[in-house]
Amino acid sequence: MNKTNVLALARREAAASIQWPEKTALLLNPDPAVRKRLKKAGIVCGVLALLLLIGNEPHGPIQHWAKSVDNREMRPSMESAMKAGSLAAGTWLAMHYADEYPGLLQKESDAGDPSAMFLVGRALMQADHPERYLKVDRSLTSQQLHAKGLELVRKAAASGSQEALMFVLNHGGV
Repeated sequence: MNKTNVLALARREAAASIQWPEKTALLLNPDPAVRKRLKKAGIVCGVLALLLLIGNEPHGPIQHWAKSVDNREMRPSMESAMKAGSLAAGTWLAMHYADEYPGLLQKESDAGDPSAMFLVGRALMQADHPERYLKVDRSLTSQQLHAKGLELVRKAAASGSQEALMFVLNHGGV
């Protein structure tokens, strides 16, 4: 008999000689080495379960991190496309890197990009102070800004923006 079998037999004999309380639901191995492994396995399972729960949230930290990595990888291509004249690439850059491209969204909207027109129109319709994000004539009232935003959203829908079209349809032509 090898050493492992002898130890296992000794543990079984010791366990059989102990008077266990009745209705004991769970008995853990009293061996300290086994307890350490069980503790480590429990911690690993807990961490994995936590990561799984956090990872499944659509706007959780893991998805946010993954999206930022994707954006960093796409940025050089989008900058090249914008330099080649792509309005959509300029709109993408303006949305993801607004601090580094101030005024670009407004420029893309003025150039006729449907997505940019929709985004600028929504900003004019929703924001209390759209001048934080866009160049706005300060003499316009909030109702006039809302009307200007609605006009841009409708123009974006007519130019082919699916988001703008869905917005107009969902809001009854607003």
